[in-house]
Amino acid sequence: MSVEIAHVTKRFGKVTALNGVSLTIGAGERVALIGSNGSGKTTLMRSVLGVLRFDGVIRIFGHDVAARPVEALSQVAYVPQIAPPIDVPLHELMRTWSRLRGVSEGEVVDRSRAFGLDVLAERRKRFADFSGGMKQKLLAAFALASAAPVLVCDEPTANLDPQARVSFFQQVAARPANASVILCSHRLDEVRQLVDRVVELRDGAVIHDGSVSELLDDRRAYRVEVWLQADAAAAAAFLVARGFLAAGPDRYAALLTQRDKLSAIEGLMRHHDRAVRDLGMSQVDALPTAKVRVLP
Repeated sequence: MSVEIAHVTKRFGKVTALNGVSLTIGAGERVALIGSNGSGKTTLMRSVLGVLRFDGVIRIFGHDVAARPVEALSQVAYVPQIAPPIDVPLHELMRTWSRLRGVSEGEVVDRSRAFGLDVLAERRKRFADFSGGMKQKLLAAFALASAAPVLVCDEPTANLDPQARVSFFQQVAARPANASVILCSHRLDEVRQLVDRVVELRDGAVIHDGSVSELLDDRRAYRVEVWLQADAAAAAAFLVARGFLAAGPDRYAALLTQRDKLSAIEGLMRHHDRAVRDLGMSQVDALPTAKVRVLP
């Protein structure tokens, strides 16, 4: 395994940011790590990179991140969400990084040009004076120029213009077949073509780990409407308990995921089929989460 995460927990005071997270990522796997703000995905990435102390174990190609950080992190290239506060001229930063990584500066120049950034023209400028987009392009160029077998990206396209975003995805797609990629993003629609697996976090725990198609199926949403016979109190209570709200006389409606839709209709017809006068359903846009949404 390229990355092993075992029972990782991280607390900030009384707040549990990660709650016993366990994952394994094999060589060549391309994984999207998704979740809303506060879900724990950035905390997990910082733990993988050795930035935070945590309970549990993280290994990269067998090297313990906490015990042997140099060996472990030498296998990782990283694109951060927020650029570090580096206040040196670009040419010094490029020379230092290239020597540390054993990569030619020319490779960084070529990667940067693919993003629309001419680093040779900007080489005397201080990194701290770059715009957010220029910093993101350069940091992505550094990471993609590296031959590290694990690429970790935390919201890598947040500050990129459309042309640079396309170039980023093309360069990630072109990485060797045995290279692992972890894309931390809240935009599954943007990264879905690059990954074969999606891990979703909520409240510091893994709530989904499977293929992109499985997650999309789980998020597919349906508007379900049920018309009941008069005085069908038991059937009405059954629907309300499953997220339905009254939408008219003896009529109840909700937005449900595929899984919840099947469960609700199956239960309704099994226990209250005589109370159902009619029902209808139509597919709508995917839900932002796998939770039920009710309709007035």
